[in-house]
Amino acid sequence: MRIFIAGLALAATLSADFRYDTTSRITKGMAARFGNKAGDTSTNYYKGDRMAMVSKDSHTIMDFAKEEFIMMDTAKKQYWRMTFAEMQQAMADVEAELKEKTKGKDVNMNMKFDAKATGVEKEVSGYPAKQVVFTIETSASAEGQQGGVMKITNDSWHSEAVPGYSEFRAFMKRMEGKGKWLAARNPAMGAQPGMAEGMQRMMEEMQKTPGLPVLTITRMTMPGMNLNFGGGDQSAGDAASRSIGGALGGALGGKLGGFGRRKKTEAPAEAAPPAPRENASGDGMLMMEMFTDASNFSTAAIPDRIFTVPADYKQVEPEFGSRKRRR
Repeated sequence: MRIFIAGLALAATLSADFRYDTTSRITKGMAARFGNKAGDTSTNYYKGDRMAMVSKDSHTIMDFAKEEFIMMDTAKKQYWRMTFAEMQQAMADVEAELKEKTKGKDVNMNMKFDAKATGVEKEVSGYPAKQVVFTIETSASAEGQQGGVMKITNDSWHSEAVPGYSEFRAFMKRMEGKGKWLAARNPAMGAQPGMAEGMQRMMEEMQKTPGLPVLTITRMTMPGMNLNFGGGDQSAGDAASRSIGGALGGALGGKLGGFGRRKKTEAPAEAAPPAPRENASGDGMLMMEMFTDASNFSTAAIPDRIFTVPADYKQVEPEFGSRKRRR
């Protein structure tokens, strides 16, 4: 009888619910000019074989037992549904299209990844945490010409002391291997061996890291570039830099205004001290600095409605892979 009761208690512990919030704030760089300075908050839910991420405008559900995704647009009250197999096929279709488009062209993308546990420990948001630094560096070349380099550094502080971490760890253990292809197989990267291998290694190293990240500081830079688009004279901008700036501005819907252009001003009678160049650093041009905090950890029961599509939502075809979706 005691063994039976102990078994029930263990099963209840392993299947306990877990939730927490993450808030991301973009503080510096190009993205800070149009980002939400107050921060964007999402709630992450884990229950049984299901997980969900809910934000202000979207609601994503992954059901590992049914092997399906559900993506909801809460503003439009619409949703689409795809099985893991359909998503994997859609990714393979996009990958094949990319390979066909670059057939016969000398196009290469490479990724370097590094994970380092620094041994530094400190208290973060009231929890003892250990520092792990993840570094990703990507480069591209086409037709024999070297393209831009992008470097992303995640200064991450992990803690095993947050309430409910054992439940989170148990969930991840149960789901180990399920949907692993999703994180590692981005279609645009899967077409390039160097990128695919880099993404695979990154995911493996992140999964090895113990603890839940209570604070992550993400910095995205372009080494070798030091444009000061945050204001002041754009004296550092040469032809190549202006070209890149124009391309970035166009890609972001023209929100960057005159990024990369030389600002014409009359010299003042007395030279004022130069403004801080927060968009430049020793690593090059700072594209983005973002702080992500985790909080509100809870093991309270999660209602099933979190993993259910509301009755008044309309089902639509997913934009991603909709033309080649196999039924």
